[in-house]
Amino acid sequence: MDFFHRTAEEADAHGKVLPALTPVHACVPKRRRICKTDLATAEAAAPKIDPPKSELLVRPPEVSYSIRSPRCLHFLPTALESKVILADHANRMLRFYTIDGCSYIDTMPSLHGYKHSPLAISVPPTNIHLLDGEDTGDLYIIDSVLHPDKAEVRPQFEALVWRGITTSLASHRFWHCDILPLPPWITHHRNAFVYGHALVGDTICFSICGSQGDGTYCFHMATREWSKAGDWLMPFDGKADYIPELGLWFGVSENLPCVADLSGVVRGEEPPPEKMRIWAHDDLPEEWQPTQLFNPRVISLGSGRFMVVDFLDTMEFDKDCNEMV
Repeated sequence: MDFFHRTAEEADAHGKVLPALTPVHACVPKRRRICKTDLATAEAAAPKIDPPKSELLVRPPEVSYSIRSPRCLHFLPTALESKVILADHANRMLRFYTIDGCSYIDTMPSLHGYKHSPLAISVPPTNIHLLDGEDTGDLYIIDSVLHPDKAEVRPQFEALVWRGITTSLASHRFWHCDILPLPPWITHHRNAFVYGHALVGDTICFSICGSQGDGTYCFHMATREWSKAGDWLMPFDGKADYIPELGLWFGVSENLPCVADLSGVVRGEEPPPEKMRIWAHDDLPEEWQPTQLFNPRVISLGSGRFMVVDFLDTMEFDKDCNEMV
């Protein structure tokens, strides 16, 4: 089937003459003069629309009369000094860091359960982290106040880990937030408190005071399995930092600087007394007394150096009761 004529003669033979088009005069409606009276009437009949406010009113935050507000923001340190994880009351987590004077924020996976008083255990990055350009390392988060009997409905131990969907090295890796189990020896406890914790190699050691007894437990990160070190507590209150130059762990014990050897805890060995020392506040004035509101902190400065941050109250001697008040 041919849709076009092959020659001009063939097109002329089959062509048709169409009538010429004549212009049509546009019909313009009669215009009506609108007077000011009509405009006033129309304006009065039109609905009144309030213009938007020119300023945005920001209300001040709610005042909390308790020291621990349920809407507080937790800052969780990572293995890199320039990066920190922020966790809010809605379980959302953000990573804040600075590069060359510029600040950046990354979104991270959310926690599965709210942590009232979280403890963060930062793990140095592995070769897989560094290969993908992630120098933060994994982060393990546990609530310092535990309710083991509610662990199934309220996750209390989680990990922010860099991994793929599968175990294959070719799998695309990204951040995951995994729920981890609590020590099986305390699952029947109604309440428990994390007394101290320390990173010993590839194992996290926790000293937990339970409602039915105390003990130190070891969480092996590679297998995600627990082992029990013994029915005793490590000498530290809170976190203990490892100093590779000295082969010892430094922290706080009963509000005083403390050092101990925790290398045998993973094997179930209690820290030896000959490698443990607690310093006393012998050089403080008598009127300076440790406050009960805040616990002291031991901050590692690197190269085996530490800074002890203590909170003290100024007391006065009362002659009537013969004591410091």
